[in-house]
Amino acid sequence: MPAYPAVLFDLGEVLVHLRFSRGMAQLLRLAGGDETRALDLAAIFMEPFVLDWNAGHQAPAAFLGELCRRLGPRPVPTWQAAGAWCDVFDPYPEMEELAAEVVRSGHPTWLLSNTDPLHFSKLAAAIPVLQQFSGLHLSYEVGAAKPDPRFFEVFLQRSGLAAQDCVFMDDRPEFVAAAQALGIRALVHRGDVGEVRLWLRAQGVPVAAPRPASR
Repeated sequence: MPAYPAVLFDLGEVLVHLRFSRGMAQLLRLAGGDETRALDLAAIFMEPFVLDWNAGHQAPAAFLGELCRRLGPRPVPTWQAAGAWCDVFDPYPEMEELAAEVVRSGHPTWLLSNTDPLHFSKLAAAIPVLQQFSGLHLSYEVGAAKPDPRFFEVFLQRSGLAAQDCVFMDDRPEFVAAAQALGIRALVHRGDVGEVRLWLRAQGVPVAAPRPASR
């Protein structure tokens, strides 16, 4: 029998670092390097068409076509736009190790992420521990994205887990609040891996204690 609680990890700024500024700089170069467009291009990451993309409501070809249109008027090959779109991640080895410890502890371990097929195809190969998770719950496959309560409700239905048997960590307070509203114990990940370790231990997950700070 698996041990409980089940441990639910977010992806961006929990298992990988996000570097949207790097992707934006590449998009800016593709758009012709016009610095006056920097704010417009930064806003693309929160445009409704991107939110629909994360929720699985667009095909990759349609998304990339719209992204290239917004980069115009200079023609941009879709493969270049896709490369810039995906160049926004850096490894987070401390959290990957923590996730591996959770897996080894026998606790069910899930990924709950707002993501898209382009991003996830890159990350699935870059984060080997994901292959050992009990399951992946991805917004573009579910058809709903955090903080929509349906995202969490569908997860509980498909996993067969009760909310009180889950602990969840995410860097976005509004996503944590949405999980808590359904009875899931949740923590805002602020970048302090030691804090996360202490919190998991307090929830009954036997990960190693944080190492003392070196002097």
